[in-house]
Amino acid sequence: MNLRRLQIETTWGALTLAGGSRAGEGTLILLPQLHLALDAGRPHRALPPMSTVVISHGHMDHLGGVAYWASQRFLQSMGPATLVVPRPIAAEVENLLATHARLEGGRPYPIDLVPVDDGGTYSFRRDMELIFFSTDHWVPTLGARLRWRRHHLLPALADLPGEEIARRRLAGETVTEELTIDLLAYCADSGPGLLRDHPEVLGAEVLLIECSFYRPADRERAARFGHMHLEDLLPWVDRLGCRHLVLLHPSRRHRLREVEEILDERLRPHLDCSLHHLMVDWE
Repeated sequence: MNLRRLQIETTWGALTLAGGSRAGEGTLILLPQLHLALDAGRPHRALPPMSTVVISHGHMDHLGGVAYWASQRFLQSMGPATLVVPRPIAAEVENLLATHARLEGGRPYPIDLVPVDDGGTYSFRRDMELIFFSTDHWVPTLGARLRWRRHHLLPALADLPGEEIARRRLAGETVTEELTIDLLAYCADSGPGLLRDHPEVLGAEVLLIECSFYRPADRERAARFGHMHLEDLLPWVDRLGCRHLVLLHPSRRHRLREVEEILDERLRPHLDCSLHHLMVDWE
């Protein structure tokens, strides 16, 4: 099926998000410009070009496409790639890939598996890194902030001509300062404890967060399985510092049209940011 596609304005520029999310069926979030996937819960032909895949936790609707990704990269001679996973499941994921490689003929996939922990970082470009944080789910789960590092001319030098700035740089003088910006936060599967424990995610320019349940009768179900209910999210609306809020992971108990109507009525009017979603019905 065609993936949903968003083009979102950020400080970095127009950032493309492609993918889809449905609880129990698959979450697949692609950032094609960065060759980065945040979870790989479904096989899709858009997945193999991603040279870095991050898996948030061990549920099949978040890693069900990993073997397909590794296999297709191998079959299409796309070169080595990196798979980033929470440390508690690293050995099992490594065994999973090895099993599939043996089934296909015994040659290992050229995948570098990187275990990470809460608070850990992984740099996948010279100017970008991922910072990992624990979420409020019922199995070990990591979300990730995407941080962009750039160098900015020192304000005191802003009025100098370019030739003078170049002269000072060549003379060894510091002429720039490093700025860091959290472009995106991906919260994976999580209940509302995440918002209490990691409020820093609310300040990312693009906030991807699940909202699985919407009806009053589902509050207990959401809490039991470590998922977000709309009633959990609403009290935090005034604290959102994001420019864009992207919702994910609706339960199969809800039709997507129903979800969109509820969001338009109960959430959108209270937001100072743009509201988007990557919710799909997988075929």
